[in-house]
Amino acid sequence: MKTTFKLSTNNIRGRVEFILFSLLLTSLTLGIDLGTALSYEERSNFEGGSVTGKVSLNGTLPQPRRYNLVLFPDPYYCGRISDGKGWRLSPFMQSKLNEGVPGVIVYFKNIKWGKPLQFQQHNILAKNCEFLPYLNHVSQGETLIFENWDPVPHDIEVYEYSDRGGKFLFRQPLRRNPKIRKSDFLTEGIQAEHLPGPGVAHKILTMGPLVFRCSFHEYMEAWGFVLDHPYFSFTGESGEFSITNIPPGKYQLVVWHPLGQMEKYIDIIPSGTLNLDLEFTPTSPIIYEEDNTKPNSFGIDLIGDSQIVPTVELQKWDDPLVLPKNPLHTPSHPGVLP
Repeated sequence: MKTTFKLSTNNIRGRVEFILFSLLLTSLTLGIDLGTALSYEERSNFEGGSVTGKVSLNGTLPQPRRYNLVLFPDPYYCGRISDGKGWRLSPFMQSKLNEGVPGVIVYFKNIKWGKPLQFQQHNILAKNCEFLPYLNHVSQGETLIFENWDPVPHDIEVYEYSDRGGKFLFRQPLRRNPKIRKSDFLTEGIQAEHLPGPGVAHKILTMGPLVFRCSFHEYMEAWGFVLDHPYFSFTGESGEFSITNIPPGKYQLVVWHPLGQMEKYIDIIPSGTLNLDLEFTPTSPIIYEEDNTKPNSFGIDLIGDSQIVPTVELQKWDDPLVLPKNPLHTPSHPGVLP
């Protein structure tokens, strides 16, 4: 006797729903974001190519933004990085016209498969009233750990950034380590040691640029760039970069920094190495530019005869060939961060 099985529409729907529920349960159990797990396919058996090169500076650079330390908490401690005249500058790095630009990220756009992802824990430190490192790569689905290594209060604000502006994602106080005291860092002859406070964790599910800020100290800002694949490189001191084992095909290569970005279409062939010389021009609206030196209407004299001494770093802001390492948004630009 022949036996037949009929599967009704309801049975099909039930089976599909069960499979999706099982997949969702597995992803939650393993701590994997479902969107992340399905967006990039890991493969090992392919013959990839490479791209190497150098990113050079092209165009006019703005001056880094200046902050009057008197107007923010902890002017003596945070002024250990300052110009010696009561001003704190947004951190910057030296880079001259037509020379290599360090610290920008070079990555492939919309790459769907390739070599395995290497997940790791990223710690972002609040130390000497700045967030370190300044520019971070983060894999989508990873967890960031924020720590306060200073003896003064900080907090962490995380924003998702796009051309349309900033979207608030997260805010949490960063507690200091009770074993360290601010006076130990300000007393001459004492070698104080930074110690971490309790870590604050935040899982990253978004894509693209993130902004990290401290609401107590406006000059504290760092950036993260979130990708769902491993094809990226940070430029070195001379602007050099290298990305290897890339699946063959036509891609869009992007050079990105908070100052702006450039894009270029390239072809990757099996076992081939493409060498590129790329020019980077600052074009982003988040640049804050001071065309003229503004008078210090609230001067250092407001805090008495004491001096704010830059014992950690003496900043110099009057060099026209300076690439800001920590440029801030322009408050007057519509749609940018508040």
